[in-house]
Amino acid sequence: MIRYMKVACRSLLLACFLLLTALFTVSCGGGNKPGVGDRDLLHIAAASNLSYVMPKLIREFKARNTEYMHSDIRVTKASSGSLVAQIRNNAPFTVFLSADKAYPEALYRDSLTAGPPVVYAEGLPVMVYKEGISCRDGVDCLAGRAVKRIAIAQPDLAPYGKAALDILERAGILEKVRAKFVFGVSVTQTFQHAVAAADAGFVAASLLYGDSGKQLDEAGMVRMDFVPGEYTASVLQQGMVLLDGSSDIAASFFAFMQSEGAGEILGQYGYRVE
Repeated sequence: MIRYMKVACRSLLLACFLLLTALFTVSCGGGNKPGVGDRDLLHIAAASNLSYVMPKLIREFKARNTEYMHSDIRVTKASSGSLVAQIRNNAPFTVFLSADKAYPEALYRDSLTAGPPVVYAEGLPVMVYKEGISCRDGVDCLAGRAVKRIAIAQPDLAPYGKAALDILERAGILEKVRAKFVFGVSVTQTFQHAVAAADAGFVAASLLYGDSGKQLDEAGMVRMDFVPGEYTASVLQQGMVLLDGSSDIAASFFAFMQSEGAGEILGQYGYRVE
């Protein structure tokens, strides 16, 4: 009898534990934030040149679309090429913001998007270099002995790396300076190389804000801007694609990125928007 009562008690305790666990799971939404379901999740794959502008874009999007005020918006930042590789391997992104239009177009051709790509901005390349180097006459200074290392992004992964090669080739010094290259896997890493370990570097104008702008000043570096005639501007036409056509929040964000409000913000953070 005593043994039977012990078994019965254990069974009752187990049943109570399972019931409480089930109730807790339901009340917590399976671990999600209260009120946040799959329809309220937006996962953006963003080229790393967008690092500083993304928080402001997201705040403005929520302010204009209050139904998504408490939605879970996640951003994965990396080089455009790296993000494409993740998308091709079924990463759960719903919108892809690239640093060029070639990568989104390739995904569209392979039927991996919910529609055709759209250009949302044009990135602007800049060169940063140490104050002690005389570059008043342009990038020719990079061929001098004072410059030992030049940071650029991997051209096969980051469009800003392609733009850097284009600038140097048009200036007629590409082969003279190629041995000085220090490569970054993204334009963000390239900026870190430029301020920490190089004499000069080619980065995105959009990165010279916030903490990066302070780092530039602290490292004693200055910037050089370029006009479209000094590089192929279309290389940095930034395209985006909608990856999940069934997601209302993704479609809303995709439309927002084409709005005048988003364009004004992008213009304030080192992009050209027509």
